[in-house]
Amino acid sequence: MNNITVHGELTVRGQSVTIHLGGSEHYATVNGVRFNVHSLWQLYQLLRLIA
Repeated sequence: MNNITVHGELTVRGQSVTIHLGGSEHYATVNGVRFNVHSLWQLYQLLRLIA
């Protein structure tokens, strides 16, 4: 299986989202609140919750 690394920032409906996924980092923050995110599927589900 290939490893995917995603690092970035985006805004979803006025909410600031920062993503650190890959290597030893597996989390996203939404307006400063940290969420453990261990896969792209979990990231997708988190973004669906705030969209």
